[in-house]
Amino acid sequence: MKISNAQLFDSSIAQMNLKQSNVAEMQAKLASGKQLVKPSDDAHQAALIQRLNSAMQRQDVFERSLDGADSRLATEETALMGAENLLQRIRELAIQGSNDTLNDADRNIIAKEVGHLRDSLFSLSNTQDTSGNYIFSGTAVNNPAFVLGGDGAMTYQGNQNQTSIDISETRQVAINRPGDKVFSSVARATGGGGSESIGFFKVLSDFSNALTTGNDAGLAQGLTEISALTGDIAVSLADLGGRMNTIDSQRDVLADTKLRYQNLLSNAQDLDYATAVTKLSAQILSLEAAQASFAKISQLSLFDYIR
Repeated sequence: MKISNAQLFDSSIAQMNLKQSNVAEMQAKLASGKQLVKPSDDAHQAALIQRLNSAMQRQDVFERSLDGADSRLATEETALMGAENLLQRIRELAIQGSNDTLNDADRNIIAKEVGHLRDSLFSLSNTQDTSGNYIFSGTAVNNPAFVLGGDGAMTYQGNQNQTSIDISETRQVAINRPGDKVFSSVARATGGGGSESIGFFKVLSDFSNALTTGNDAGLAQGLTEISALTGDIAVSLADLGGRMNTIDSQRDVLADTKLRYQNLLSNAQDLDYATAVTKLSAQILSLEAAQASFAKISQLSLFDYIR
């Protein structure tokens, strides 16, 4: 096999170019702080990093969903707490109005207060969130949950649907409750042993009328029905509390999940600077040694071996 000076030079230059490329690549990694400068450096690891980044982005989406649900449920909580307080006051008035010692003037005063409280409850039933959506209308969020008819009746016009959002890969939470489940109806006995459904606001109107007319039977019935409405509001608050607890517990799960993904992503893509600097120093020394050897070899020729 014949060995020429050109072959020696080409081999030495190729080795130095390779070492220079290794040094440049390590310098680029140190500059970026990443193990991979480009995906082609390690296709398998690049795919792993991409999957982890996608998983992290999904967690960010879930976190935004939790924030939105938190805001919506906080609005519902404020409305329900207000409704419960108003109903408690109406119930106190119902007990007071059933007192036989009251005269007509006293009951008329109570009836006026009940009317004002009913109007306040009507306003709460049409509470809107920060986006202007009616929170008690089911999924018909662009329309008020309850409307006031020409006859003075306040009726529900929303639907029975609930909106649920994803708060994890496998978990959802409802962010609303239909208004007719919150501001519920009661079953009122009718003649013949039957019963009929009486709407939330009609119960209050009938009680107010009973106060005005001095209808003792109506007052007793009103107290019973108002107590039932108060109990239904309490159930709605308990349901809301359960959903809010779900949000809180999922935040803890989400924080742990994000931390785990961040650690995995850091291990997959972040550079170990101590190891990288040591490796770069070794590569630079190797390159300098190759350059020094080439400088000496380049001054020789095959004729030096012949002599």
